[in-house]
Amino acid sequence: MRISSTDKLHNPTSPRFNRTKAGRKGIGRFAAQRLGEELVIVTQTKASEKAIKITINWNKYIVDTDISSVTFPIEYIDKECEEGTILWINKLRDKWTEAAIKRIYRYVLELFQPDYLSERSKENNLAVQNEESFKVVFNQTIKGSKAPFLNEKISVFDKALAVFEGYIDKAHQGLVTINSDSLGLNDIIEISCSDEKKEFSELSDVYFKIYYFIYNRPQYYNDRISSIDLNRIQELSKTASGVRLYRNGFRVLPYGEVTDDWTNIERRWSSESGRVNVPMSNKNLFGFVEIIDPKGEVFEETASREGLIENEAFRQLSDFVNKALVAARGRVVEKITTFKTSSNKDDFTQETETKTRTAQEMLDTLKLIIDGQDNNGGDQLSNEDVVKTGHEIIEQIADLLEEAGMLRVLAGLGLTIGEFTHEIKQFQPSVYGHISKLIQSNLNEDAQKQLEGIKVDFDDLFGYTRYFSTTISQNTNREKEPIDLLAVIDMFHNTISNDLGKNGIDFKIDELDFDVVTTPMHKSEWSSILYNLYTNSRKAIKRANVKGRILIEVGVDDTNTFVHFYDNGDGIPDENKSRVFNAFFSTSTPASFDAPNDEQLVGTGLGLKIVKDIVVSYKGSISIIPAKEGYSTCFRILIPKSK
Repeated sequence: MRISSTDKLHNPTSPRFNRTKAGRKGIGRFAAQRLGEELVIVTQTKASEKAIKITINWNKYIVDTDISSVTFPIEYIDKECEEGTILWINKLRDKWTEAAIKRIYRYVLELFQPDYLSERSKENNLAVQNEESFKVVFNQTIKGSKAPFLNEKISVFDKALAVFEGYIDKAHQGLVTINSDSLGLNDIIEISCSDEKKEFSELSDVYFKIYYFIYNRPQYYNDRISSIDLNRIQELSKTASGVRLYRNGFRVLPYGEVTDDWTNIERRWSSESGRVNVPMSNKNLFGFVEIIDPKGEVFEETASREGLIENEAFRQLSDFVNKALVAARGRVVEKITTFKTSSNKDDFTQETETKTRTAQEMLDTLKLIIDGQDNNGGDQLSNEDVVKTGHEIIEQIADLLEEAGMLRVLAGLGLTIGEFTHEIKQFQPSVYGHISKLIQSNLNEDAQKQLEGIKVDFDDLFGYTRYFSTTISQNTNREKEPIDLLAVIDMFHNTISNDLGKNGIDFKIDELDFDVVTTPMHKSEWSSILYNLYTNSRKAIKRANVKGRILIEVGVDDTNTFVHFYDNGDGIPDENKSRVFNAFFSTSTPASFDAPNDEQLVGTGLGLKIVKDIVVSYKGSISIIPAKEGYSTCFRILIPKSK
């Protein structure tokens, strides 16, 4: 009963199973007094002839009493078993309902990290369970008759739609893998701490495994699960879902409880997941995060053992899991979107034909269903046809709602940019006036260099301001006009010239024809096309860590104008070339959950989808073609030329 015993300091692992001992404060055992007035401990070893028994009466510990003066006798009694320890908590302070007992059963069952989830934990002897070491059995005794009270929890993991596994290695690099047999997913995504800093500096030796379910959609599982089983798992999710946290093989509460959102995934998606086909809330997740920190130098429990001290390491851990889940959801969204189409061809030179209806076609079909007619004007639709068609339309509307939700955010950001460009223009004369006066002052050489750098930055800022202001002004006129691609690309080049210099990128335009004019379009649409392609190239060049080069070829090919956009970045893997134009497909690390809206839009996977939608809407095409020597990627855009 000594407080803050140093035994774990001198003996950090158990002698028999060589497990790392939990706890550091030396006060955990005193929690037993909260449950009952009396604690009885009986313990015996194989070598002992007798068992040792001690009865602790917690009521003897009263205010203003020296704790060392409270003693209890040790008794030697006959052994009740060959070895082991029994704790009896008597004279309970509260009534225990069946629901409360079931909740405690689950807590005890999950006290140790499940050994079937992590091979690494078994290798490190952190989560080894067997009949000799740890087993949970609840019994109840009624009129002297003992009977099992609960059965062990069933496993649902083999029924999951997708499995997400994440790692942070000893070099502080983060990865997440997304696997789904039903959806044909087997992807790996690198997760960065931030744009400036890729490494999770405070983390290493972190691993998680999370099983993901979407309820009410058995068709996504490719006959691997029935509706009844899916409903049963959904019911189980009300009490047993979430992402648990294990430290050195022991669970840390309250992380992963129904009301706990330590990964911030509920906070991020709660407003959206109720209305889309691919929700991401704690009730869709069953899993765990494993951290190995034997000395407690990185993650330290609070004195009450209710959670960890929320230091920088804990913040990075929460951020890593959150970003990994958001990235994984993006891949699931992309696959489910293409899953519903009739084809998913690798050749994107022509728009693929799908079963997806236009909004007007869906309205017309719904009207026919209400009127009881078929598509050919017949008198009656069968119930089976009505249900099938109705479900298809519901799913397509859900997809449109999800895409419309993101487009609303983009539209809101566009309005903000419009207001910003309007307001910031008034500061340009004043800013350049102050800079001019400073240039004429007697500043030292270092200050002059700093001032020149400031002027370059403002040149860049006001250049983008003029570009976006012009684009927005053009949008106020809804009429389309033929677009001179050479002029548009020259204007774009002038806008990004400062950014090209800062990033050390060589930019070249090859004008293969003189009269390159497209069918009537909005100029702002070409601003979106060029800016999306440029930002993608800039990120690819940064990842490749090379001297950047971008080449744009412009010309006329038969009845079309064409643009070839080259870069020498890290390229696009063959397995992704058929996916880069899919909605929500992205290789970028998602922004942190509390990042501003503009950062949240980075890496949404809608950039190339929007480019493709613009191009296809004018009966054009966009594809990835082999790049010429010295470049790694080339996008080919065809748009009908002006008549």
